[in-house]
Parts: sequence; structure tokens; C-alpha cells
Amino acid sequence: MLTAKQVAEYFISKDPERKLFNNNVVLYNDRKFYEGNARINKYLFLAQVVHLAKYNTKLFSDDFSAYDNGPVVESIMNSYGRLKGRYDDNDIDKEKQIFLDKIYLSLENATYEELIEITHEDPEWQTLSKDTYNAPVMNLEKNITEYKKRYKGLIEALKI
Repeated sequence: MLTAKQVAEYFISKDPERKLFNNNVVLYNDRKFYEGNARINKYLFLAQVVHLAKYNTKLFSDDFSAYDNGPVVESIMNSYGRLKGRYDDNDIDKEKQIFLDKIYLSLENATYEELIEITHEDPEWQTLSKDTYNAPVMNLEKNITEYKKRYKGLIEALKI
């Protein structure tokens, strides 16, 4: 199984000019953060739940925590500035690369605000978001049936 870092590095490698995964400081929902950090965490989350919906298994092993601006992999959030987007072809098999490429292409024109709002619709985040101060760990596997319904159109459109 992959790690969130491998997937994050892969996504970042797709953006060599750092237009998407940048260090712009933004304010949203009364919180300041790096736009690119929010974006990478939303890409990770959506890749994970779409993978769960399609394959009934997690794409990577790391867990998400419920924060104010949506689900976050804490290790990625805390190390975002050190992620370089270095990617070795041997890290991720071709089938998963194709899957990730489709996710990347489907999200690249979305604003970080839109991505945050999409993740705020997640049933597990909605349940846990009442306690984001403690950033509870999300159990995504219990929502696979919901994800199958929610992301059916995306899966069909992307031919995943």
C-alpha cells in the first residue's frame, strides 16, 4: 500500500511551476494557511475516497483528521514546505499512476475554496467537525457505500 507522502509527491510532481501547490498564504473560514497545503490535502482526500468507492480499499495507509477546513493528513500538513515533488517511477505502479492522473486532471481547475467545500460535504467530516479543535481521526471505510453513490458519476466520467 502507498503512503500519503508518495501520493502527495506524485501530485506535486505534476505541477512543476507550482501554480497549484504553491506557498500563497490565504485566509478562509477565519484561518490562515498555505493554499498549496490545503489543495494537496484535498487532492489526497478525494483520491482516497474515490479509490475506496471504486476498489473498496484505501489507496494509501495514512489517516485523515477532521480540521476546520476539511480532512487533512497531519504528516502532510506539517511537512508541506519540505515536499519537493520528487517522484520515482518505481514508487507507484502504472495502474495507480493512471488513477492519480485522472484525479489530478479532474481537480486542477477547481479553486482551493471549491475543494474545501466539496470535502465539507463528507458525512464523516460533518459528524466530526463539531470537534475540529481536537482534530479527530476520520474513519472513511465506514462510508464506502456513501462514497459509491456520491462519486459514481465521477468514476464513470473519468473511466476509472
